[in-house]
Amino acid sequence: MEIGGVMRQRGTWATTMVAIASFYVVFAIQTGDTLEIIVHSGLAAGFVILAIVGARASSWILAAALLGHGLFDVAVGSVLSNPAPNWWGPFCLGIDVILALALAVMLWRGQTLD
Repeated sequence: MEIGGVMRQRGTWATTMVAIASFYVVFAIQTGDTLEIIVHSGLAAGFVILAIVGARASSWILAAALLGHGLFDVAVGSVLSNPAPNWWGPFCLGIDVILALALAVMLWRGQTLD
């Protein structure tokens, strides 16, 4: 049972995507490395744009962005300097995939988001 219909609101899903994307920026700020902050801020901005487009155009974009961020969590350490703790990638992958699947199931069942 869902209280208040929060999970049926596009804004909730978009805000969740923005929050998830911002964690790597926080980790980069903790390192104090300016280049790392810039790179991870740019990557987060990409996910923020996907969240905005998804909130305005199609909730499927939000689901794809969440899944994409989960894949990012797995790959980031092999492509870029990863400022996150070692346990963060697998943890965030699990969260991202569960959220992406939950949203996809809702959309597949024909539930519309407000």
